[in-house]
Amino acid sequence: MRNYFTNLIHLTGILLSLFFNIRKQRRFVGKTLAIDIAESRKSDDNSLDEHDYKKMKGYYGVAVPAILGESYCLLRGRSMSSDERYSITYLGACTGLFDDFFDKRHLLAEYIRTLIDNPFAVTGNTNNETIFLEFYKKALLHATDSGLVKQYAFDVFEAQLMSKKQLLSELDPLEIKNITIQKGGSSLLFYRSTFSENMSDEEIQMLKILGGIGQLENDIFDVYKDYKSGVNTLATTTSTIGELRQTYMSLMHEVFDLVHKTPYARSHKLKFLRTLSLVISRGLVCLDFLENNESSTGNTFKIGQYQRHDLVCDMGKPIHFLKSIHYYARTNIGKP
Repeated sequence: MRNYFTNLIHLTGILLSLFFNIRKQRRFVGKTLAIDIAESRKSDDNSLDEHDYKKMKGYYGVAVPAILGESYCLLRGRSMSSDERYSITYLGACTGLFDDFFDKRHLLAEYIRTLIDNPFAVTGNTNNETIFLEFYKKALLHATDSGLVKQYAFDVFEAQLMSKKQLLSELDPLEIKNITIQKGGSSLLFYRSTFSENMSDEEIQMLKILGGIGQLENDIFDVYKDYKSGVNTLATTTSTIGELRQTYMSLMHEVFDLVHKTPYARSHKLKFLRTLSLVISRGLVCLDFLENNESSTGNTFKIGQYQRHDLVCDMGKPIHFLKSIHYYARTNIGKP
């Protein structure tokens, strides 16, 4: 009970910090990324649509620095420098563009590898490729170690190739779990590589698992979309939500344990963990929502027998928001 109220006491500060971090990042985007996007649209060749531009400026360009980047700054105990903000902002803006190389444009793997390896020596064939290269180059120029950023960009590339297996029907749950962790972990390490501190082995492992649970949380919320697209995730293939919850909770506890093994100050770790638990709690709410379906299908999760409204959890509903706060408050972030 003491842990519950302690977490609630810190909640207001977390929410206020999130609000101000997002507002600050939007202002930064307005002075930098938004101008570059507006300029690029002058040569639009229909390889990008309005949704793509919205993702660059309004989602990845804001959420990656304001949530992931600022959370890391809590852990290290120091604010983001202007170069770090610039670099992670443009890496964030690259994310959707890079995903589209595989998911929408189906570019050859070797060509994508060339774009990553020699961005200053090649030019794109489409607006999609050209903007990616311009943003990627800006991120590299402002990064503390551009070689490290490029190294993790290749890891993201390999994870994207591996994730193509998720369109196959014969994948076993362990392989899907490994792909989930590889995909999420490589992305998180990619963003982390823009910051100045060296990463310990404990931090690298922590970020891999944290990225994995982040990817799993996305898959839980996207279960309807992925099922309709024929993508095999732990969420679309599970027979019981309880089994999926066990995997989710196991990854959460592993992340918490690994955070405590990193070399940062304990007070900084606790701030970082409280922010993480607030985000992770959303996935627990969605799991509850999905599990409600099982009573109508013999206490088994049979995704093909449900409608869209049964599988899409709207976190905008007050009841879901309050449940996420309850899960956050219950979380024990202390070192075991």
